[in-house]
Amino acid sequence: MPFWLELARTDPNRQYEIIGLSAEEVVELAAAFRLYGFWRFDIETGHLFATEDVSRIFGIEHREGPMNLVEIGARIHPEDMPLLMETFERASAGRLTYHNIYRIKSDAEHYKYVRTVGKFRDRPGSSGEVVGITYEFFERRPGVTFFLDEPDD
Repeated sequence: MPFWLELARTDPNRQYEIIGLSAEEVVELAAAFRLYGFWRFDIETGHLFATEDVSRIFGIEHREGPMNLVEIGARIHPEDMPLLMETFERASAGRLTYHNIYRIKSDAEHYKYVRTVGKFRDRPGSSGEVVGITYEFFERRPGVTFFLDEPDD
C-alpha cells in the first residue's frame, strides 16, 4: 500500500446537505470528540501556521505566528520523516490533494498515529500554499458513549 494517496475527486462531498446540515455543523460535530488541527504552509516563505489543536496534537506549546518546524520535526518518528517530505514535495509540485498516516511522539518512549490531509491551493501573487487538517487516531471502543454537555433535568 502506498504511503500517500493522490486524490482526483472533482466533485466536493456534500452529503451533509441532503440531511440539512451546514458546513459549520459538520466541523462542529467532527471536532466534538477529537482534536482537529488546521494548518497552512506558505510555499514562498516556508512558514507553517497552525491552530492550537495542531500544537496539542504534537505536544508543543502554541505560539502566535509561524510554527517552529524544527520542533515539529523532532516529534515525528525518524523513519516517517523522509516519506512525509517526499509526499509534501510531490503534492506541492503537482498541485495535489494527499493524505499521510504517520507517527509522532506521545511521550518519551511511545508514539501515536496521526493523519494529515492536505491540498495545494493557489494564492494570487504567490507560489501558492498547502492547507490541511491533522488529527489523532483513537482506539475505537464499542458500546461506550460520551456526552459533551450534561442534559438538563
